[in-house]
Order: sequence, then C-alpha cells, then structure tokens
Amino acid sequence: MNEKNRNSSHLLFNLTKNMVALAGLFSLFLVLFFITGNFQNFQDSTQSMILSALGISSIFFAISSVIGIVESIVMFFIKEAVSVRGNILFLILMIICLVLSISFLSMSLILGVLTEGL
Repeated sequence: MNEKNRNSSHLLFNLTKNMVALAGLFSLFLVLFFITGNFQNFQDSTQSMILSALGISSIFFAISSVIGIVESIVMFFIKEAVSVRGNILFLILMIICLVLSISFLSMSLILGVLTEGL
C-alpha cells in the first residue's frame, strides 16, 4: 500500500511538471509568434487573436504553477516525500514559472489595450 501511494505521488508530480512545461512552452511560443508578427506586418486582428490566446494560456500557466506550489508544499510536510532537495527545487521552479506567467499575462493585457487603442 505504501508503494502505491509513493507511485501515485510520482505520477502527480510528473503530471504537474508536464502541465507547467506545456503551458510555459506554448506561452513562450505565442510571445515569439507575436514578436515575429510585428516584424512581418501581421494584420491587427491576427495580432489581437495571438494576444487573446496568450492571455488564456498565461492564465492556465499560472493556475498550473499554483497547483505545483501547493503540491510541493504539501509533499514537503509528508515524511514519505521523494527528496527534500528535489522538492525545494521543484518549489523554486514553480515560483519562477508563476512569476513568468504573471509577466506574460500582464504583457498580453497591456499590449491588448495598446493595440485596441486608448
């Protein structure tokens, strides 16, 4: 029974890491796509759509990071956690991802207001 709980915690850790990595890479891809679109003279509606998608993916990125932070804190207090060092590194990574997602979200909101016009 103990081995089953340990495997499920590994599965949850891996699922959270993959979710954050996917959301982060997609958000980064959209930022690069927006920057490329500025140099390639994309239409305003296309740029607006890219910013909307960036906002949604940044929200998902932030929620995934918060889930990772909560999971890391809970696993830190459980004695059967994988390793304290790995758990602390995971917590630091999730905090960095949360800050990055908030910066992507604020960038998409600010640029969305600027592209729509004041």
